[in-house]
Amino acid sequence: MKLATAYFTICARNYLAFAATLAESLRAKEPNATFFVFLADDTEGTEAFPETIIPMSALGLPEIGSMQFRYTLLEFATAIKPACLLHLLRGRNFTHAVYLDPDIQVFAPFGAVREAFAAGASCVLTPHLLQPLEDNGTPSDLHILASGTFNLGFCAFDASIESLSYLSWWQDRLIDQGYNALEQGLFVDQKWMDFAPSFLSRLHILRDPGYNVAYWNLAHRPVKQAENGTWMAGEAKLIFFHFSGVVPGNPSVFSKHQDRFTAENAGAASRLVTAYLARVSENGHNHWSGIPYAYGKFLDGSPIAPMMRRRPDAGAQGFTQSDASWWHAPSERADQAPGVIITRFMLALHESRPDLRAAFPLSSGRGRAAFHAWFLTHGYTESGGGEAALEGALGRSLRAGAAPPPKIPAWLSKLLPSALRTRLKSAFVRMFR
Repeated sequence: MKLATAYFTICARNYLAFAATLAESLRAKEPNATFFVFLADDTEGTEAFPETIIPMSALGLPEIGSMQFRYTLLEFATAIKPACLLHLLRGRNFTHAVYLDPDIQVFAPFGAVREAFAAGASCVLTPHLLQPLEDNGTPSDLHILASGTFNLGFCAFDASIESLSYLSWWQDRLIDQGYNALEQGLFVDQKWMDFAPSFLSRLHILRDPGYNVAYWNLAHRPVKQAENGTWMAGEAKLIFFHFSGVVPGNPSVFSKHQDRFTAENAGAASRLVTAYLARVSENGHNHWSGIPYAYGKFLDGSPIAPMMRRRPDAGAQGFTQSDASWWHAPSERADQAPGVIITRFMLALHESRPDLRAAFPLSSGRGRAAFHAWFLTHGYTESGGGEAALEGALGRSLRAGAAPPPKIPAWLSKLLPSALRTRLKSAFVRMFR
């Protein structure tokens, strides 16, 4: 027997306070909603969580172990989205499934989604933008174009042959092409959805400005509260707000992924952020946020930096050893000089970031020296490589009483801040989620 609509989110244990906040807001407006949390993590310690948790083992993906190693948490949690949809629609016999990012709060029922399905839609999506962004803020139209037309903090599918076929195709792509790699035309699961208007004959693009309001479209949808208490987005009723980029415990940051809005100029939306973060805190964020990601370390306990997941032969067996000696040895693909070692790890980091490539061209000795100095002061921690990465860059082991890292020359001290300030704006790898 076919069931009704399933709502769900995907997250790791450190985001379960967000998932709980989403669930309570959804049920306040959709009292009969069936809600699930697909846990992109280990389930240990989640027994007391009040919502229904579905473990990764339920998805039946043979490649799941390999994906857990090859992908970062963001990549992994998004790469399994079509598999979660298929599990609900095909495995649990729901007629419709609605995905919501965990950092969403619901303010009104999903009437337009039900109407779209009643009219024959197989899929419902919300665009990032309904109008162009014409100021000089970040994100710009170009940033949106790079990350994908539709924001996949929300998507909804029915159980039709068209939907199931599309979801199967999408899942196949995300097994090994769900990387956050903008220069390759990829942005996790989201960029693939640009094909939806071409591949889905019954796609419904939901242009109601009350759906999926967030920092990227707030300029066109100012939030306000009517006299009767109803929250509005422009002239439309606010259905759900996507709190992408908020910082728990710090409501003064409207969103860390943009520079267009502050707590002072975002209007009534700032009140939403303050109230939302209070609910996340009350739902146990201090507890859940302290639980480390189960797939963030090798079995020997050493951290897995993002670049270490990118080895072509990486698979589930990658967890067994860190290969630190291989990663932190001098790279055969970079020119080396006394005191300026460029390790394989450093080169992988350099190649993964356009801002570093622009600021520190490795084709020149000066560029290599600048990059090496930046890595000694910032890069080894920023990259997640830790002390082992620093040891490799220094060409020695750090020992008690050993000499400290070499000081940065004066010319580099002046170069680094200005070079990085002008380049970091292009490093928007965590945007739009």
